Amino acid sequence: MKKQLWGIILLVLGVLVLLQVLGVYELGLAFWPTVLLLLGILILSESISFGLISWITLGLGLWVGGIGLFGILSNAGVIDISGSDIARFGWPLILVAVGLSILLGDRNLFFRRFFSRHDTDKTDWDGYKQVRHIGDLYHGRAPWTLDQNLEFFHGIGDVVVDFTTADIKPGTYHVFLKAGVGDVTIRVPSGINFDVDASVGLGELEVFGEQKSGIGGLAIKRVIKVEDAAATIQLEARMGIGDMKVIYMPAAPGEIK
Repeated sequence: MKKQLWGIILLVLGVLVLLQVLGVYELGLAFWPTVLLLLGILILSESISFGLISWITLGLGLWVGGIGLFGILSNAGVIDISGSDIARFGWPLILVAVGLSILLGDRNLFFRRFFSRHDTDKTDWDGYKQVRHIGDLYHGRAPWTLDQNLEFFHGIGDVVVDFTTADIKPGTYHVFLKAGVGDVTIRVPSGINFDVDASVGLGELEVFGEQKSGIGGLAIKRVIKVEDAAATIQLEARMGIGDMKVIYMPAAPGEIK
C-alpha cells in the first residue's frame, strides 16, 4: 500500500468530517469511531509480519476496526448494529484468535512488540539503529560510510536504503529492516557480496528482478558473489503490507545467483 493511499484516506475522512461539522451533510462520522476504524486498520497491517499471520493481532484489529466501522454506520442510520454491540460481542473473536494462535504456533508473535529485535538473532547486531513510526525514512541521500551493522524499524510510510552512495569499508555487515505499511526500496551497488533474505506479508516483492505478489509468506532469498570482494552485506528485510524492491545497480553478468 502506497503512502499516497493513506494520504487519500485521511484527506477524504477529513473532508467528510468537516462537511459534517459545518452541517452540510450528516454522515455519522463521530470522532472516536473514526479513530477506532483507523486504529483497527493499523493493527490489521501489523497482523501480517515475517511472512506469517498473527491470529491474535488479526482478531484484535478486526474487533477494534469493527467497533469503529459499525459505530459510523449506526450513527449514519445505515444499520441497526452499533459499535457498542461489536465491542460486547467481540470477545469470542479474541478467544478464537487465541485458540488459533496456540494451535498454529504464533504465540511468539503475540508477545513480540513491533519495534523489538527479531527472533532469529544469532549474531552481534550492535550498531546503528533508526526507528520511525510514521513518515518517510531515507538512509543514504548523501554520501555516507558503512562501517557497522544497521537496524531500521518503520511503521507507516516509505523507506529507502541506498547502499550505492555509501563508502563501504571492508568487512561483513548485518542489516535488519522491518516495516509495517508502505513502500521499501533498497539499492545495492556492484563490487560487494550481498546476501538477501526478504519477505512481505501482503503486497509485492521484487529482489534482483524476481517478483512475487499476493498475500501470506512472500519470500525471496538471493545471493550475489563477487570474486575478491572486500565487503559483505547480509540483509534481512521484513514487511507487513506494501511493496518491497531490492535493486542491484548495476548488475554484472553472472554475479547474481
